[in-house]
Amino acid sequence: MSGDRRHVVVTGAGGFVCAAFAQALASRGWQVTALDRHFDAAARRALTGVRLVEADLLASPGVIASLAPGAVIHGAALTASPEALGISPAAHLEMNTTLTLRALADARQAGAGRLIFLSSTGVFDQRDGLDRARLTEDMTPTAKGPYAATKLAGEILTMAAREPDFATLPLRLGNIFGPGEVARPSRPGLSLPQRLHAEAGQGMLRSGRAGALREWAWLPDLAQGVAALLEALPDVEPGVLHAGTPPAIGDEALAELIAPGASRHFATDGPMRPPMGSCRRSPLALLDWTAIPAGLAALGLSEDTP
Repeated sequence: MSGDRRHVVVTGAGGFVCAAFAQALASRGWQVTALDRHFDAAARRALTGVRLVEADLLASPGVIASLAPGAVIHGAALTASPEALGISPAAHLEMNTTLTLRALADARQAGAGRLIFLSSTGVFDQRDGLDRARLTEDMTPTAKGPYAATKLAGEILTMAAREPDFATLPLRLGNIFGPGEVARPSRPGLSLPQRLHAEAGQGMLRSGRAGALREWAWLPDLAQGVAALLEALPDVEPGVLHAGTPPAIGDEALAELIAPGASRHFATDGPMRPPMGSCRRSPLALLDWTAIPAGLAALGLSEDTP
């Protein structure tokens, strides 16, 4: 079987981030199949000109192969903790690793020529990189939880599956904000800007951490960058890649943009790793990122909202 070179399957496309990736690829002329267990009303509104396929990858072996893609972006994963899902850490590990192995095997069976595995800077412990300005690809992550373990395993498996005619790449995403974000069972937590905005209406900001400095990737920018990365993938150097070097801001400064003068009670316990950055060449390194204040204003999360 040989997949259509310009047909891409995006798994986990019922979610905030992967829906944007699917839409960005469609805007660049790709035939896009968005694959997820369920597409709610918000996801369906976000995806236009895209084929939607509802299927459980764990219960439906071979579903990706049956779609005959030429490329795959694999973002489907359990992001909630085992405790929140009511399963054991071992079951969490099994399910996430199975999703990755199934995506790799299906893509190869379909004759796909390229695959991006979406990993996360959650592989880094809060104490990693404290002597650095940015977390970059040359640093060794040390987080030990189930989610971090499966993302690290997925990175290793993705790189090991690479062949001359099957370009694979693990891509670590960091903090993301943008339009269309809603809480879902697969991603119950909202981004810090959204949480701070909600807390402002309650009179006390609590979600930040004193002294923390975080990068914030504007999702529309990131989506176009990932689409460009997929197109360039055969020529991108193998190895783990970070999603560029987005602008960074401290939690206190972010809170001030969202709710000037609001009372804050931020956590002060323990160190906080530096923001994500990249030391590798890729299309993501060339992105002209939307400034954080402009993004907040576009979302209606700051007093500068038009």
